[in-house]
Amino acid sequence: MTGWELSTVATVACWALVISLVAGWRLSRLAARLHRAQHRVERAWAALDAALVRRAERAVELVADPRLDPATALLMLDAAQQTLEAAQQTSEPTQDRCRREQAESRLSQVLAMVAVPGIEVEQHRAVLARQLHNDAVVTARALRHRRGVQLFRLGGQAEEPTAFEMAESDRRAVRTGGTPDAVAAELVWRQC
Repeated sequence: MTGWELSTVATVACWALVISLVAGWRLSRLAARLHRAQHRVERAWAALDAALVRRAERAVELVADPRLDPATALLMLDAAQQTLEAAQQTSEPTQDRCRREQAESRLSQVLAMVAVPGIEVEQHRAVLARQLHNDAVVTARALRHRRGVQLFRLGGQAEEPTAFEMAESDRRAVRTGGTPDAVAAELVWRQC
């Protein structure tokens, strides 16, 4: 081999090494972003789960309010207890949450019909936690569907995260004769 040929081979080898290092670095950053997004989904699920449980527990506490008529109190207690039972069965974000979504939607609708002060704060926290969780899921899913993630299987064996869908109570709809988020509740029932 002449000096010129050896120099060309060395140059090509150096460029191949640089390209490999840059590609490895980019894949490593992409894997780290995916890991952070998945961790964010898990943290958001924990916050959502806690907010929903607090809301159901607060609903059970408010059943003793003397301003509630017995029928309304019984309806609210039943919805809250079903929600708490469903919460015990779906403590992980990857488990089938259809029953939990239905129970939470029912509790939201019952709370929208009942004008008991003291539940609005928990209801608002649950809505915010659900929005944060669903935003985290959208971000993680977008990363998982990127070409590099799928090609190099950076997602590993982890299941794809799913959004948590439930009806949100809207007292204004109840006051005007409508139903609270009936379309979302119907979608939750049809999906399951």
